[in-house]
Amino acid sequence: MRTPGRGGRPPHARASPPVTRQPLSPGEGSAGACVERDNRSSEAGSGGASGGVRDAKLRFLCEYHQAAAAAMWHLYSAPRLLFLVLLQTKHYSSSDCKWTASVNMFGALGAGRHIFLNQSVVKSVTTVFEELVDSAIDPEDKNAHYLGFPYYLKINLSCRLQDSESAIRLAHYTGLRPIVIVAFEEPVHPVVQKQEQLEIEMRAAPFRVPGQCDSEEVCNMCWYVPMPLLSGSAVMHVKIKSNDLGLPVDSKRMSINVNGFAYMSNKRAFFRIGRKVLKLREFLALDHKSRPLWNTYKHAPVLILGGIPNSKIVLLSDTGYEDFFSIELGIDSCWIGSLSCPQATFSSSIVDTISTESTLFIRQNQLVYYFTGSYPILQLNTSGSELWARILNNVCVKNLNPVHFAQNNTEYVIALGGGWQEGEFFLITSKDGIVHVSKSKRSDGKTACNFLRLTKCSIVWAVFSTQENKFILLVNELETNNHFIVFFYREGEYFEHVYEPPKFVPKGSDKGFVMLLGNEQYTNTSLVPRGLSFNPFSMIFYIWGNVILQSNDMVSYIYLSNFPSTSFIKYFVQSYHGQFACVTDEDEIWVADERGSEIKKVYPSKAWDVFSTLQVMGGSPDYGLQEALVSVFYDMDELQELVYMANGSSKERIIKRKFPLDYILTYDQMITIAYKSILYEGRDYIRFTHPCPFAILRIVELPLPQRFTRVEHYRAEPPDIMDKTGFHDNRTLAVYQGLVFQLLWLHSAYNRPYADPVHDPTWRWWKDKKENAEYYYYVASNRNSSGGMYVDMSNYAKIYTRTSNNKLPVTIFLDKNNTYTFSVYLSIRTSKESMGESAEENSLNAVWLTVVLAHPEYLHAHLQRQELISRGSVLYEVTISDAGLYPRQELSGKNLLKSSLVMKVVRSRMNCYHYTDEGPEITGNNHMGVNVGCPPGKRLAFDITGTLKETKLKNKRYFDCYYPDPEMPCFYFSDVLYPSFLIQDMVTGDSGLFKGSYVFKVIGGGTLQENISFFTEEEVVQYNTMNGSDTSSLIWLRHESVEDMVDPEGFHILSYNNSGIVWVCQKNSPCYDTVPTEMSAPDYFFVVKVSNRDVDQTTYCDYALQFIIHVHGLVLSPSRAMFLMQISMGVVIILVIIYILIYILSPRVKIFCHKTFRRFGDAFAFRTAATSISVTRYFRTGNGSVWLGFYLPAAASHLSRQIATLPTLGTQRERERESSAFSKLFQGSAPFYHWLPFIKPQ
Repeated sequence: MRTPGRGGRPPHARASPPVTRQPLSPGEGSAGACVERDNRSSEAGSGGASGGVRDAKLRFLCEYHQAAAAAMWHLYSAPRLLFLVLLQTKHYSSSDCKWTASVNMFGALGAGRHIFLNQSVVKSVTTVFEELVDSAIDPEDKNAHYLGFPYYLKINLSCRLQDSESAIRLAHYTGLRPIVIVAFEEPVHPVVQKQEQLEIEMRAAPFRVPGQCDSEEVCNMCWYVPMPLLSGSAVMHVKIKSNDLGLPVDSKRMSINVNGFAYMSNKRAFFRIGRKVLKLREFLALDHKSRPLWNTYKHAPVLILGGIPNSKIVLLSDTGYEDFFSIELGIDSCWIGSLSCPQATFSSSIVDTISTESTLFIRQNQLVYYFTGSYPILQLNTSGSELWARILNNVCVKNLNPVHFAQNNTEYVIALGGGWQEGEFFLITSKDGIVHVSKSKRSDGKTACNFLRLTKCSIVWAVFSTQENKFILLVNELETNNHFIVFFYREGEYFEHVYEPPKFVPKGSDKGFVMLLGNEQYTNTSLVPRGLSFNPFSMIFYIWGNVILQSNDMVSYIYLSNFPSTSFIKYFVQSYHGQFACVTDEDEIWVADERGSEIKKVYPSKAWDVFSTLQVMGGSPDYGLQEALVSVFYDMDELQELVYMANGSSKERIIKRKFPLDYILTYDQMITIAYKSILYEGRDYIRFTHPCPFAILRIVELPLPQRFTRVEHYRAEPPDIMDKTGFHDNRTLAVYQGLVFQLLWLHSAYNRPYADPVHDPTWRWWKDKKENAEYYYYVASNRNSSGGMYVDMSNYAKIYTRTSNNKLPVTIFLDKNNTYTFSVYLSIRTSKESMGESAEENSLNAVWLTVVLAHPEYLHAHLQRQELISRGSVLYEVTISDAGLYPRQELSGKNLLKSSLVMKVVRSRMNCYHYTDEGPEITGNNHMGVNVGCPPGKRLAFDITGTLKETKLKNKRYFDCYYPDPEMPCFYFSDVLYPSFLIQDMVTGDSGLFKGSYVFKVIGGGTLQENISFFTEEEVVQYNTMNGSDTSSLIWLRHESVEDMVDPEGFHILSYNNSGIVWVCQKNSPCYDTVPTEMSAPDYFFVVKVSNRDVDQTTYCDYALQFIIHVHGLVLSPSRAMFLMQISMGVVIILVIIYILIYILSPRVKIFCHKTFRRFGDAFAFRTAATSISVTRYFRTGNGSVWLGFYLPAAASHLSRQIATLPTLGTQRERERESSAFSKLFQGSAPFYHWLPFIKPQ
């Protein structure tokens, strides 16, 4: 439990009037600057305040500064306290407001906080885009995907000295617009082949919340941006900053993550893992001790914290504990004590809790459970758990140890055995949402105790180094209480004894550390190791308990003697960014910098008492008189604390607040360092001793950050609206959703093997609309845009040239032989600041810069010093370069060497600070992560344009397919193919020819894209190497190759200058004897794989690429060609014979046909003589023929005229015979028959 005021604050200080919080800025780097002894608090308190109400409050609060100082005057000397109070004064010149953010469901704008659980897109957005008919938007475009995300991010202001709603209105009307940057964390279980680092910057849109007020008044408002989702990422880091207009507000960073452990029912959210509990006082108390927060580093979307006494309740959060839910878990409170697993006491507490990307692990007594969340966005192999599942059923589990880093897309948890399994450990794995448990880790059936030949031992702690694939065990011999450090290697499964910590605590030294070489002196205090910690970035290993032993190689150790052996560390927290913290059994907090020997207690401390008292007196809601520490952890590379506050009758609450480490260390110097009074220019001053060797430190001449940070950055802004109020509504925000969705969809779709003519994902979006941009702007300027909004195409783009902010990036990536160069400017104090100091105390000879590398075998550092004597400064040029010795060549972003460097000024330790707009900042010790390997965001693309150009130039012709496809051009089978490839940088926008060597393989194919099949490994070798053919390969050959280079497997090595290939498709190849489906030569689609792995020594990148080449005009096999030739010749011969026969027999055929028609004529003539049918209407001709008076078809009329002109010859009997024959001839042709003319004798 924390004492009132957290740190023993005196009672009379609590009753003192409030005091404002305004740190004084004596000048950059002036850690011990002289402070004039006149009262300037009123000037500092009133300067820069905005608004009359706020000025009045500030003036009122500033009047109490003297009273606040008097309340603590007897604790600290007057000059020190005056200086500390003035340090708190500066910040009242800026805003007292801070950003708050929460998610709102798509259809519930203006509501409160919703749980981020829905992971599906919103399709109703497309209907709004159909209204934008006369704009740059084309919903019918094949590349258009105007969908929506399920949530918005709602942004508000929370103020301390003024009404928040009024502050938001004031900020809006003075020009403030929040800018939100959402960064997507790469998942442990990747859904794409190549990793990437992506962030999108969005300007927030103002939204008026409906309320009961006058029509011209804004009752309540907020800002909204779409809350984007990216497939494969459940963790999103959000940064909210100001556009530097209007009300000043400091930037804020937080996590907004997907919660896969909740579900919706009847429009209400429920939790799958248990029941929500509302009242904190039912399970929390001020005397409860803190507990560690364990999770996979930067990849756990939901955090879980247990350790609540006698309760199954855990604290669960999907925002990094910006807010939380108290959940009573749905498990049975079991206690299965036995001889094999003795349990001294029973407790329902959840003692060990570990969060991974998709699964939660807990331990209750000796039982271990897990629960997998529902994460469709992660594309897991499971839909999630329905109930808690128990594992290690036959094992008595004593402890769970976290593994903070994943390996091979797998996350781990270590279980330590107890009872009859004492001395054994088990590995729990989680991959794609599936949990597996290994058997006891042994070497040839021997446990760690058997290996050390110990009768009875226990594993106290275990660490898994994923980069080296080995376990580090802390083994305790129970009989003698000796401890051992033992390695267990997963490959080979064997143990190795590496170190035995001393039994007693070494004697300390005034240097703050003792090297353990074997000749040091020891005290009578037993050394009690409790745990281990390992930083894979710095390769520093710690043994902690009632001491802290530090090692760079796990063999040689140093003892940090400033940590008292009377305190026992309860848990150890690493930032993995140059700092660590530890919490003792009494909830003391100690902090230290890696690569140094300085370690300080920051709570409880006098500096903490001063800071917390000033916060309470200033009315800060984040500090109180009664509070208890819940947990300490690092988030966003900053030390955070979770605090339970119970301030009298007010509501109990748990808050997350940034631990004021820089303030505490600064205050500690003001309290502890010596000072004296001096007279300067007739005024009395206080001179503090300067523990810092420099006054100013600046990092300058930094390169453009994106080339080395490898972060792809997009920018989007809300559509311009025609409404004069400037407030957005549901429709315009829905369009904003669709535009951001389309932007991110184009980013994902750009991962295609073919290079576009313009290297930019947004090029396809606007390529047909750019020419009309001025017209759309003209229409919008007259407020006539369709749908009441205007979409500016330039507001949705990818940014390639972000500038540096003169700060070292958190992490950089170095490819083979890359260098990172910058400069460090160090300046000593001026004559006024250094008055009373000797020349040695303020000299350039005391300012030296060092760089410490974690992996000097792979990285080199070069420092060039230049002294600028006239300026009292030193300029260092620092160059960090890759040595070119990293043995791996991997895909983009895969299997990187995670290293780091520390750049520190000699003798700076934690003694140097300078002031920023956000308060003091410790300086002189900079940390930067360095990843060696293939950087993310680089790819190899098939250059269609360059390949077509080269092929046309060298073949002097080009035959495209009969049905051309602009997305996939054809190449003629008989032409030489000259493939060309581009190295495209997705981060910087660079694109250039790939001039390295590569292996070209055909790994699949088919006559149609729909029926493409991939070859087996044996077939790939057979079709692409000389192992399957006497002519080097069965499918293709090298064209005029002077030097036939192959890799060890026999595959051909091509290069930029020697890339010509010829298609052959020999017998036994899949493209041999392809049957044409149309009246044209057959086509074939070859699936080609290109890789420079092990053949290109200029990079660490394996530029693996698969793409399809469409080839037409394939030749037929000889047998099929001969068969088709025979068929063709046979047809031709038959046609010739028919022609000859027709030519010879045509005269006779003509005579026969003439006679046949003659006989027909005779038949008609005889028929007319036999006809005696009368008609109702006829006319008589001169020769006695009688005709019907109706229309006859032309052919029948012509025939009738011929018959009618025949003479009426023959006897009556002959005419009847001919008439009968004629009737049989035309039987079945009634219409024609009945319309014939009839001959009637006169």
